[in-house]
Amino acid sequence: MTKLSESSEFTIPLKNLLALVGATAVSVWAYFGIIERLAFLEHEQVMHWEEITENDDWIDQFKPPPEVADAIRRVRAIELKMKELEMRLNFLDRNKE
Repeated sequence: MTKLSESSEFTIPLKNLLALVGATAVSVWAYFGIIERLAFLEHEQVMHWEEITENDDWIDQFKPPPEVADAIRRVRAIELKMKELEMRLNFLDRNKE
């Protein structure tokens, strides 16, 4: 049986050595490409989440202008007045008979 030592030698065909070096290079390139893509997507997600949070805060803190609030109050008053007039009209129609 052969023993391994510092003076032991082995041979590998140049074609196989080049294939191993090429496969290693492609693997390293693919690994860093995937890592770069993941980092980009994580950064993009953080930026989107920040924008969503800002929009949500704006929505929560939104107060309509005073003119709009006044218009809403006046429309509601008109609706109530119309309902009251409809009820009076119905009452008058029933009592007329």
